[in-house]
This record gives sequence, C-alpha cells and structure tokens, in this order.
Amino acid sequence: MPFTYHLDKDPKPVMDDSRLPKGGHHNGKDINILVVGVKGVGKSALTVRFLTKRFIGDYDSQIEAVYTQHCTLDGKTITVHILDTAWQANGFSIKDDQIVWADAIMMVYSITDRKSFEKLREFADYIISKKTDSKTVLALVANKSDLVHMSCITNLEATQFCAEYNCLFFETSASENYNSVTNAYMSICKQVKVNHKKREKISKFMQNPAIKAKLQIRNPIRGLEMKWRSRAPTM
Repeated sequence: MPFTYHLDKDPKPVMDDSRLPKGGHHNGKDINILVVGVKGVGKSALTVRFLTKRFIGDYDSQIEAVYTQHCTLDGKTITVHILDTAWQANGFSIKDDQIVWADAIMMVYSITDRKSFEKLREFADYIISKKTDSKTVLALVANKSDLVHMSCITNLEATQFCAEYNCLFFETSASENYNSVTNAYMSICKQVKVNHKKREKISKFMQNPAIKAKLQIRNPIRGLEMKWRSRAPTM
C-alpha cells in the first residue's frame, strides 16, 4: 500500500486508501500526476524538491508514495496529487488503473544513464496502449542537467522521442535548480487545465439541442449509407 503525504499540512506519511488511484476523475481542480522512471533517475527527488524546495538525495526506490499539495495556478488554487511509482528489479510497476487515474504522466530519465532513457520507450508504449483519454498529458523529463558534461543522450534523441510520443519536454536538476523543477510541474499542470477546458467546450457543444438533433438525423443516414455500400456490387 502506498504512503500518502499531505505536505502542506503534515510532512509525515499517512496510510490513506482514499488517496490511492481508483479511476480518473479529471475535474480540472484536482490534478493527478503519475511519475515513472527507473531506479536512480531522481524522480522522487524531483517531486520532493517541487513540493518542499528541499533536495534529498537518497530514497527507497521500492516504496510507492502519493503526495498531495495545494498550489496556485493562474490565480486559482488547485490540488495536485503526485504518485511516485515504485521500481521493481524485474521491471516497472505501472498499473493500468494508475494510468487511467492520471491527468499527466512524467517519464523521467537521467542524462547520465542511457539505459534509463531507452527504458522509457517501453514505458511510453505501455502507457499509450492502456490510457483511455487522448487528453492525458505526457512529459519527458531529462533530470540531472547539472551533469551535462556527463550526458550520454543527445538533444536530437530527446526531440525525436517527444515527436514520436507527443510529449512535452523539460530539462531539470533536482539538486541544483529548483526553478527548473517548478517550471516542469507547473507547466504540466497548466497543460492539464488547458486540456480540461477543451474537453468542457466539446462536452457543452455536444449537449447543444441543435447539435444533438443533427447527430440523430445523421447517424441513421450513415447507417443506411454503410448498408447500401455493403450491398453494392463491386467491379
């Protein structure tokens, strides 16, 4: 069972099933972020740095944790839930319901570890096969940017990855650059809000009586067209 941290109220972990992923709510006020990556990339350090401004270098990669924090975005208060997934030696432990729960998924790699970058393709393929909402925000996060002299992944490779999987891209340093970490998380939250507004507009548009009437007329016509085409002789 994951630990739950209410960081704005109490930094101590609380065992609380109500905070665990149980399906997507996507209400635009609560933003659910799933953080994935192999052991040692600094994903837990990124999350704690964002929420507390502190850098802590050592974490148990086999412990899954849910963090909750209130933030201000565009002058409005939002509640951010961050699920830091555990890493298992025999493979990643992303669950299907976690993917459904997430409004955004951060895929973190270390610029000093090529295998951590290559593993994200497996993560991304699995996530895309399981996510049910096309509006889920995907973000590629290159952590440990302060170690650029040790980098073994080129910008071109990161750009190609983002183009292939339609990801946002951020370079961060959990240890040296708090602003880079904040920018990544808040930019992701902002994109989630943008997507939610688009979803609301589409929903309202589809609820318009005139649109509903047109769809009710078109659907039977399309059905007849398909039926006619299936019966039409081929040359």
